[in-house]
Amino acid sequence: MVLLYPGKRKLISLKNNNKVVFFQIRAIKEKLIKLIQTAIYHFEKKENLLIYVQDDAALKFVDELLWKTPKEGFLPHIIADENTSDFIVITKSKNNLNKAKYLFNLSLDLVDFDPSYKVIYDFDDYTTEIKQQKSKKRFEIYRNAGFKIESY
Repeated sequence: MVLLYPGKRKLISLKNNNKVVFFQIRAIKEKLIKLIQTAIYHFEKKENLLIYVQDDAALKFVDELLWKTPKEGFLPHIIADENTSDFIVITKSKNNLNKAKYLFNLSLDLVDFDPSYKVIYDFDDYTTEIKQQKSKKRFEIYRNAGFKIESY
């Protein structure tokens, strides 16, 4: 499928195997658990994961979270704004800095589609009305772009 990304002049081509995994969230603690579980899963499989955040506050929060969790140790990661070979990268850059096949979108807004992502993780966020509306908007854009969507 070829798509002209809404509001941009960027033409992309999606393969049929690109998908979005939406985690249904009703409490903030659930977000933290899903993020940590997903990061551990990909780290243990030695798969690159890019965690996209919207601002410096989120960048700092996720960085500290991954240094403190799991309690038995920490999850190795870096904050980056340029290319790296690290498995887990937290960034505000919309570029795929570690050539990840897996992206975790922690932004309320949509990340530019990069067809190299095999899976994009996102939240179906019911913690506030605004977050719920933004989640629905992202869902519709993903669906219209031809992504397979899974919800948990």
